[in-house]
Amino acid sequence: MNKIINYTLIALILNWNVSAFAESEEGCKWEVVEETAKYIQEKCGDNNMRIRSKALEGIDITVVEAPKKKANPIKEFKDTVEKTRNSEEQEQEVANVEQAVEETGKKVKKFKQDKTMEVKKTIEQNSDDAKADKKIIDKADEKAWADVDADITKVEKAEPTWMRIYQMFPRLIVENEKVKAAELDYEAATETLKSEYSAYYPQVTVSIGSNHEDDRTPAKGTHPANTITHDSKHGIQKSITITQMIWDAGRTNSVISKAKATAQQAYYRLELTKEDVVMEGITAWLGLTKAYNTWQANKKIENNAMVTLQMTIQKVKNGQGSKMEQLQIEQQYRTYQTLTMTSKLAYDSAIQRFQNVWRFDPRDASAMPMPIADLLGMLPVQGTPVSNNTSLRIASMDITIAQEQLNYDKAEFKPRVDGKLSYTEKEGELSGGYDTDDAQKEEWRGDITMTWKLFGGFKNTHVTNGDRARLRSAQMRHQDTVRTINEQFKNAWNNYVLVEKNLETLKRTVEINDEMYKLTLADFQAGNSPIMAVFGMKTAHLMSEVAYLNAQVDLLQARFQLHKVLGLVNPILQ
Repeated sequence: MNKIINYTLIALILNWNVSAFAESEEGCKWEVVEETAKYIQEKCGDNNMRIRSKALEGIDITVVEAPKKKANPIKEFKDTVEKTRNSEEQEQEVANVEQAVEETGKKVKKFKQDKTMEVKKTIEQNSDDAKADKKIIDKADEKAWADVDADITKVEKAEPTWMRIYQMFPRLIVENEKVKAAELDYEAATETLKSEYSAYYPQVTVSIGSNHEDDRTPAKGTHPANTITHDSKHGIQKSITITQMIWDAGRTNSVISKAKATAQQAYYRLELTKEDVVMEGITAWLGLTKAYNTWQANKKIENNAMVTLQMTIQKVKNGQGSKMEQLQIEQQYRTYQTLTMTSKLAYDSAIQRFQNVWRFDPRDASAMPMPIADLLGMLPVQGTPVSNNTSLRIASMDITIAQEQLNYDKAEFKPRVDGKLSYTEKEGELSGGYDTDDAQKEEWRGDITMTWKLFGGFKNTHVTNGDRARLRSAQMRHQDTVRTINEQFKNAWNNYVLVEKNLETLKRTVEINDEMYKLTLADFQAGNSPIMAVFGMKTAHLMSEVAYLNAQVDLLQARFQLHKVLGLVNPILQ
């Protein structure tokens, strides 16, 4: 209401129909028309109006009266004088009147200036929220807001105490149990392959044995009747046998080819394990970076809300702020308190994940260097074949293994030819009847044997049918793997392109929000914007900054994933 009265007063003062020295008609009684805390509007008759200030602390204020509107008396007097210019007395009277009018105009002008300044002061006092905020900022909170403006990360400023990520990959792989287990599997498969080659070489066996024989037979010839003859043999038998496979219808070739495919598959599984471990390490590394960025951003938004809330509380205490605005900002502050705690828990979880994968404490996450994308080589183009994908190679080996097993089953229906050479030596004592004599015997033997199983109860037939089914199954899985990997590559490519384009958008968003925040802050300091607007723009600016930083991390993650799908991660480990 005071503002309305003040503006009304200015309008009345600026109106040329208002006279600072208006006098009431004789005998006129002034009646109060409207009264406020500071001013009284009075009327005398139908044409006389005035506005006067109430007394302040015993001091009377000059009464400003507004007379009724009528024709300009000076002009009327001039017109009258013009009609009677011959009278010098009248001319002198006109001059005196003009001088009096000039003096009166100066007084009115000064009165208007004084009243205008008074009204301006009143308006400024009634709309001093922005000035109060600015005073608070300049006096106590300028440093606090400056602290909120600090960089989200100190990666570029911090002295790097970390090794580069590609320098740490060997350590990551060597100390990982999954890689060690895969290496042992590959070693076992390699040894199995070597053992299968033994079928091409001669098989040599040596045997040594002791024997005892006792034969009892009735005596014949000149011997007395009913005489029994005893023949006893005591000796040692030694033999050596050499067996050589001559032809086995491809059984050995199939077994060796299967062992080769198994060893190759074990190698691919080792490579896939390394890829997975590397991707786990990269994901843990980049995940820790993102979690740290998010936590820091939420901390800054929380601090921004706290600073803003402190200013608002001070304003409310001074009777200059809105309680509703204070509650709104406090609500935002509590919300970002919760978000800060949540992001801190996520950051702690990211640290635990990092320690589990890399086997050391990350310490200062702000100093973590970003992985260098160039270590992956050139970015693949859309439509790059996925033939180098490690999972696809493993699926291909499944087909080879099943095919060689089927070839072996088919060879079981065919004969086998082996050559054998043996030498046997027998030494011992022969005694019986009437004499005893030493005995020694040597024996050489060479054989060529053909073995052909003509019927085995349909066992081989069933085994062969089962292996044919396994072969078709392996082929189906391979086709499904091809489609899956092609889909993964397209998704990885589209994700990379999307993140790359989004990065440019987010960069521009950061620039826009930064400029809008500066303009809003300037308007706020000039008294044209509420403090809530500054808080909102500051929050938007911080959120866009962390979104841009995390998008850079996502771009690296997408690039690594793209190379993994194409089987191009392991070259960086060489």
